[in-house]
Amino acid sequence: MKNFNVAWLTTNRTCNNKCNWCYAKNSLSKTTIMDFAKAKMAVDELKRRGVKRIVLIGGEPTIYTNFFELITYIHENNIKVRIASNGRLFKDISFAQRVKDAGVDGIDISIKATDEDSYYRNTNAYGLNEMVEGYHNLKKVGVRTSASYVVVNDSKEEFDNLINFLEREKFTSISIQFVKPVLSLNQKETIMRLDDMGKFVGYIYSRMKETNIKYGIEVSFPICLIDEEIFDNLVREGRINNCCHVPKGNGINFDEDFKVIPCNHFADFPFSDAIDFSDDNALDKLMETDIVKEFRRKARSYPTEKCIKCDKWDICGGGCFTRWLMDDPNQYIK
Repeated sequence: MKNFNVAWLTTNRTCNNKCNWCYAKNSLSKTTIMDFAKAKMAVDELKRRGVKRIVLIGGEPTIYTNFFELITYIHENNIKVRIASNGRLFKDISFAQRVKDAGVDGIDISIKATDEDSYYRNTNAYGLNEMVEGYHNLKKVGVRTSASYVVVNDSKEEFDNLINFLEREKFTSISIQFVKPVLSLNQKETIMRLDDMGKFVGYIYSRMKETNIKYGIEVSFPICLIDEEIFDNLVREGRINNCCHVPKGNGINFDEDFKVIPCNHFADFPFSDAIDFSDDNALDKLMETDIVKEFRRKARSYPTEKCIKCDKWDICGGGCFTRWLMDDPNQYIK
């Protein structure tokens, strides 16, 4: 029986934001949501397969009809439950308290911008102040709360604004990520060049050293694009992480219709039809199909021959392999 460490449940694709770089932005018009009875069956199956942590994602999971009930059910099955959220609904401290009481293990709040006008340009909604209030309400009620920020360009001014925002609003830590490709039936696009990402890490490092803010950088591009001395410093300080489950195959992601998708950035490309959880072997059968095996093989492959002998491969993994569906790795990997 195939076991997994972590699972993602896409409770709904609906959202109170419409972010320009969202991995699911072409699915946000979908109104289907996870059937709660089937969601409980999915949790039962994941527990049977050894899952220790379930992450509720969207869209925006806080607007899911059975949001609190699903958290409670996961918690009662001794599985840690985390939420990826824009944080806006937690502006109501009673809402924050309810999620605490339901048994949530932690919530990650995504920072979309550092001023209200920019927030609107990025998300087509006004929600910055709500997010900030929500973040602090979660802290007040005792929910383990983290924050994340996606770098979408190499604007030093925007990053300086982020630091000023974090200090002004008393955010004590931040996970810094870089924009990834959005793959859909309608488009394939990336926003920021990979070599610009590598160079920008140097600026991030120099600026964050001047603060007391705890931070980590999620590497989703080849680390050979980062200055070697800066990279060594980041590793020594424990600032670098690569959390992609795809090459390892130790995670599983369900969309709102209970189709298995490779990862969030393949929202329009499911591996399967809806999983029948009454069949104890349904997931095992899926994992043995040619399409899954071939996908895993490609995900584990070296982007170039240069990667084969690289002593940093275990940390790097060649970057998010979805990037190589639209960029030539030989143009970037040193």
